[in-house]
Amino acid sequence: MNDREKNHMRKFLVAAAFTFAMILVPAAARAGFVLDASIGVPYRITSPRAREQTNLMLSPGYAPSSPILSMFQLQLGIALDFADKSGTKTEMQLRPMLTFVPPVLPLYARGFVVVSNLLGRGGHRSPSFGAALGARVGIPSVAILPGFGVFAEVGAIGHCEEYGTESGGTSSKVFWAVEGRAGAYLKF
Repeated sequence: MNDREKNHMRKFLVAAAFTFAMILVPAAARAGFVLDASIGVPYRITSPRAREQTNLMLSPGYAPSSPILSMFQLQLGIALDFADKSGTKTEMQLRPMLTFVPPVLPLYARGFVVVSNLLGRGGHRSPSFGAALGARVGIPSVAILPGFGVFAEVGAIGHCEEYGTESGGTSSKVFWAVEGRAGAYLKF
């Protein structure tokens, strides 16, 4: 190899290393922010059975980038319940969520707490709890481009409601609802 060919080889190796670094460094420094947008329709399965208010939820969150912790996402869902049934009013709820997302499988599991009636237009404000199983399909993030995809899940939500008794007192009962949810996500 003459000096001219060696010089071209060095330039090629520097360009290849620089290109490789430009792709891998942003991916390694990725903060792990997540944003979900979804629509959910709950159906009460305990008596009285009925469809509940449809809701639209935005869920910003964070997924750590360390190898083990990257399977977990912490999110805060901000849901708007629509007044799509007679006798209901538009209302808001918060849903702090912890999601387990295995790295290879398209399935995930989510546990959450629901704090409803934030606007004070509905009944009393009481925390509820729930869990969901879902599937997601998408394209992973590459370099500076975010990952994106769609998901669908089915969850169970248990909430406690107070009601009046015949003796004039109050009593409480846990009601269960099944919620179907579909949406899209971005992962930065």
